[in-house]
Amino acid sequence: MKKPTKPAVPVALVDDDAPYRDYIGTILDASGRYALAATAGSVEEAMRWPAKAQFAALLLDVALPGVAGSKAVGDFLAARPGLKIVMLTGRHEDEPLLEAIRAGAAGYLLKGSGSQEIVEALDDVLAGGAPMSPSIARRVLALLREPAAGGAAGETAALAQLTEREREVLALVADGRADKEICTQLGITRSTVKNHLTAIYDKWRVRSRTAAAVRFVRVTKG
Repeated sequence: MKKPTKPAVPVALVDDDAPYRDYIGTILDASGRYALAATAGSVEEAMRWPAKAQFAALLLDVALPGVAGSKAVGDFLAARPGLKIVMLTGRHEDEPLLEAIRAGAAGYLLKGSGSQEIVEALDDVLAGGAPMSPSIARRVLALLREPAAGGAAGETAALAQLTEREREVLALVADGRADKEICTQLGITRSTVKNHLTAIYDKWRVRSRTAAAVRFVRVTKG
């Protein structure tokens, strides 16, 4: 007997380039796993999507006419808690990069990324990872070498806020491990991993694993 086909995972896209929206739609349809469930050419348009329209992930252009995508991450997360946001960018600008990460963006992709990289990024972010194009990851590492705001004493105090287990979980997150891998390595359940991450977010006042990982690397490498 043939197994029933799993429904495609709904993905939303906000980008002002209509041909690029068509390109992403074609890629997702071809994947057999994802479907482009909603598109918008601006943040303002996307904010008018009905609340009942739910998506597992949002691909969001950093630079948009009107409200920039990097400035709208918090608004999207407030409207749709649990949404995984992957930023799309064609440029390397530090401030929008850090702004989106601090606001809760889960990852970054260059708009020139190929179809396989885009699909793999969605796989990664929905598995609890933080996908980034290699060149963007290198830029994040460079930013991590810069002095952290608040100085060394403040960052040491921030690390002391975490329990030993929370530090273990965060160290693995900073190493790029997905929740499933963390469960296996530490011998804990996925819900326990999520509980630890939630506690870390609350203590450090961050909104994503990427933002927490960025700060953790600064604290431990500073």
